[in-house]
Amino acid sequence: MKKILVIEDDINLGTALVGFLEMQKYDVRFISNGDEAIEEFQEFSPDLITLDVMLNCSVDGFEIARSIRKFSDVPIIFTTSRDGNEDYEIGFGIENSDYVRKPYRLVELMLRINKMIEADKNLSAEDPQFRIGRFKFFPDEQSLKFDKGDIHLNHLDSTVLALLCRNKGNFMSREEIIKIVWQVDDPNTKETALYSSISRLKKYLYNDDQVKIENKIRLGIRLRDYEEGEPHD
Repeated sequence: MKKILVIEDDINLGTALVGFLEMQKYDVRFISNGDEAIEEFQEFSPDLITLDVMLNCSVDGFEIARSIRKFSDVPIIFTTSRDGNEDYEIGFGIENSDYVRKPYRLVELMLRINKMIEADKNLSAEDPQFRIGRFKFFPDEQSLKFDKGDIHLNHLDSTVLALLCRNKGNFMSREEIIKIVWQVDDPNTKETALYSSISRLKKYLYNDDQVKIENKIRLGIRLRDYEEGEPHD
């Protein structure tokens, strides 16, 4: 059973949300005091957090999220009645997060929770890093480390590369990649974005001629790093 930590200082709203999520077969823990968030998180180890931005405590939801990001990439959904552009920039600037404005419909929040948990399950890695030829790729840091220097990737490029790394040597269809990374029902809407991401990744990996991203019409896309003596296709 997946676990959700609800951090919300509105007791009535928090209680309603907990009851609704429990009906959806989630294991839920609810706290109204943000000062207890880190301790509760470490004890409960949730799969996702819903986090009120404006908490009646010594820190706001963004500060709590930043603290959690120092040791965990757990999905976070911010909830707030504020709608300033600055809040959106801060919220979406925190990796693996979403943003829902109050008042929200419980079914809307549930759908976002389901999507984030499913995406996190598909994209989570057992290992914190991948070796790609002479590169080392750190998904959590969104960085490629190479003897000629480090390359910082944007979030989407890092997510695409992590997916290819976990399926290294095997072709993945473009539709499958798009649905997992962009979470859309119609893959055609994100084909251009995928091709742009693959193009950038090829440029980043160009310095090692043993590494190749192959893009074949009928087969899809795959990442290969050729071991010494292995012939190129």
